[in-house]
Amino acid sequence: MNYVAIDYVPPNRDRQGRIVGIDVAVRTMLEAYCRYSQAEIFFCRTQDRYTYDTFLDLMGTVGVDPSRCRFLAQNDVAGLASVCALFRLDPNINRALAARESNKAYSICGLSHTMSSLQVMGTVANAISQPLQSWDAIVCPSKAIRSVVEALWEAASQGAHRPPAKLPVIPLGINVKDFASVVNPDKRAAQRSTLGVGDNDTVILAYGRLSYHNKSHPLPILLPAETVARKRLEAGERGKLHLAFFGYFTTNTFKEDYTKFAHSICKITNVIFIENHDPRFPDKLWAGSDIFVSLVDNIQESFGLTPIEAMACGLPVLVSDWDGYRDTVRNGVDGFLVPTLSPPPACGRNLVRRYLAGEDVYGEFLAGTSQSIAVDVNTTTEYLERLVANPGLRRQMGSAAQKRACSTYDWPVIISAYEALWQELAEIRNTSNSVPAVVEHAITGPTELDPYLVFRDFPTYRLSEKDRLILADQAATILGQRLQHRMNMFIPIHLIKPNELPRLLVLINRTLNIGEILSEWPGESHSQLLLTLVWLTKMGVAR
Repeated sequence: MNYVAIDYVPPNRDRQGRIVGIDVAVRTMLEAYCRYSQAEIFFCRTQDRYTYDTFLDLMGTVGVDPSRCRFLAQNDVAGLASVCALFRLDPNINRALAARESNKAYSICGLSHTMSSLQVMGTVANAISQPLQSWDAIVCPSKAIRSVVEALWEAASQGAHRPPAKLPVIPLGINVKDFASVVNPDKRAAQRSTLGVGDNDTVILAYGRLSYHNKSHPLPILLPAETVARKRLEAGERGKLHLAFFGYFTTNTFKEDYTKFAHSICKITNVIFIENHDPRFPDKLWAGSDIFVSLVDNIQESFGLTPIEAMACGLPVLVSDWDGYRDTVRNGVDGFLVPTLSPPPACGRNLVRRYLAGEDVYGEFLAGTSQSIAVDVNTTTEYLERLVANPGLRRQMGSAAQKRACSTYDWPVIISAYEALWQELAEIRNTSNSVPAVVEHAITGPTELDPYLVFRDFPTYRLSEKDRLILADQAATILGQRLQHRMNMFIPIHLIKPNELPRLLVLINRTLNIGEILSEWPGESHSQLLLTLVWLTKMGVAR
């Protein structure tokens, strides 16, 4: 058998000793590999014996006999000769490429996760200055992330040929049985009783991190939920709508922002906030819900586990047509995909400049980018109304979603795909010739790292000069209401000045297309203008 060596880096932990951030996904992936791999021996390359001991501890938690594990030192050339690939559970493979004694000695395989920090983007872009071979690979969890790597290589190489390394798409996985086990009639009845939900009521679950600038803005679900609830009330339909946000707030101010804004929008819909440590819901709210929703609008999201978790629980999913969500959900089969809109490439260069100069931190860079990503509110309303009105459609989609989760996203299926990849790379290495790096130096400045260029395949649409915007009724009044909440203009420096907004509304109302509006605006602020136009769409002021 072709053995693989794990290039193991211990996870980061917070002050309470908990594994945090992307390291949670890394550990989960590693545990799944050790549990479901066909390998008889697990090779582990670490920086020292102490780190290797932490690897052995992890093996023990998943039931792997320590006698099946082998330690490889960083410079153990002979030991690496016994494996077919060195696998690192992040995309930082540059050092491994540079240190490989012979390009044909073994394959090097990385795994991309979140690609949105300039550090990660720069690392991946700089890989083109290393001797990447056709038997090396960076695994991408979605087609959208593969396009990010391709965009970085294209921009950083300044027109040179892209490296021959493979960019296979293998999704992340879950233990499907763990989620199927938390859904049954008794748990559903108990959870709905705790919430005071009636038999004819509909519970819409928004599960995940509650951050309007680093995850998803709530407006695209608040407005549709209230519209649907009002129409049903006026039509005399039975049953209330409950919109449950289940997750955690990163700060107490976010909790205040969400609560205040939700209650300003929803007068008929019952909006509930449940924090994920609430002892009343040890199994979350999977059983008690009817529809899962996640309208992500952030470049930090690369794949998204919560939709496939919801699918494993048999829920129909209503998600944004964005990043890996597009691969996960079959529109009209497992649920619905809602179109998204971004500004055109070149609009994000100032965001990068501020980040590189230290004027903004990572969170502010993400916030500035997502501030001008819009989710189609009208389409969300249409899809939500269909799901709420038709329990049979919900059951049909939920059943299809559950089958898809089992066949496509269960960990044994994912690990098998990895092992097939490593076998394929070994065969290529045995039959192909080595090539030099495509460039000596990669270019990674504001132009090359512009998020609207790098993440250009995340949204459904990019605003173009031929497009037109249509203002909502009473647009000026709606805009004034939105601006009363700080969560609706959180990085104002990237938008035109507030006192210029009335003039912009007048230009839009003249039914000018985007190109005509740009021609009537000072040239030096065109990027701010384009960012503002998408922001107005995000706020429901225009469509």
